[in-house]
Amino acid sequence: MEYDKAARKIDPQLVGTWPSRAQLHRWLSGNLKGLPYPDHCRILEAMLPGHTAQQLFEVSGTSSRPDIFQRVAQGLSAPAEEDVEWGPSTKSEPASIPTRLAPTNGDVDPVSRGLGQRLLELQKARRLSDEETLLLAGLSGSVVELSMRVQIDIDGEGWAHVAYEHEVLNLTAKPITRIPRELWFRYTKGSLSITPTSNGGRRVAIQRVHDTPTLVKFACQISPAIQPGESAVLGYESEGGQFLDQLYWRQSVQRFTRHLSVQVRHQAAGTLSHCSALEEHPDGSESFASEDLLWDYEDDDIVMSVTRDYLRPNQSVTLRWDVDRATA
Repeated sequence: MEYDKAARKIDPQLVGTWPSRAQLHRWLSGNLKGLPYPDHCRILEAMLPGHTAQQLFEVSGTSSRPDIFQRVAQGLSAPAEEDVEWGPSTKSEPASIPTRLAPTNGDVDPVSRGLGQRLLELQKARRLSDEETLLLAGLSGSVVELSMRVQIDIDGEGWAHVAYEHEVLNLTAKPITRIPRELWFRYTKGSLSITPTSNGGRRVAIQRVHDTPTLVKFACQISPAIQPGESAVLGYESEGGQFLDQLYWRQSVQRFTRHLSVQVRHQAAGTLSHCSALEEHPDGSESFASEDLLWDYEDDDIVMSVTRDYLRPNQSVTLRWDVDRATA
């Protein structure tokens, strides 16, 4: 294999690291943000001497960018991987974003065309930009969280009431009737309770899958099903967890998530001595999210919030705080 031949010359440890079929499809279709990983670039440059990776993946004009229906078809055939384009463009040239999202040809299958049409309807209803609509189209084949809101209310003894609200967008070709979740607390009073809340005309039932004193794995069963291209709001609440010596909330992200919001109210907590927010990336690296962190006092309560956008699977956001209890 030519890829392995070039890899042996550069670094024998890279033999066998060729791109998957889905990755190769995204390279060839132009549906890739930036460049592949550095090792891939080194091998490609060795295979094609005289060309840099930048030149190989350079996009010349908007005509080479697929329209929304083509993107949907590509996503359904090869669901999004870690390197899929997801986030606002860092380019300054507006020409990189098509101004016309209508189909350019009739070569798209009916399923992709139907899902693409639902995305165009969502764009109109939500007043999404062309860029954001194309980003969502690139995630076809996946279930996307348009928003995840977490509200945590902690009483004076540390007992917490946690409320979740997820707005889920089905970008797959099949109806969705079940979405797995999990919830963890370091300290609990017996088993964590989980109760569905009524949102948006759909019924949600909680199916507990795995229970330990501190961890619950469960599934939200949905009726009626979320059809391809549809979005729905799902909600549930939990009690039985307690905050004691370690004050933090780590929110893991299982799906591509457009917007995450975590809000905490700590009642009669005293004086806030430290507050920070940290975002963990899929590769394990971390970055502070200070620019999206807010905190204040309301009477005797401390209120804090952190928001993040364009999160990927296997990321997490952690809100951490310390208080001077002597002033409570």
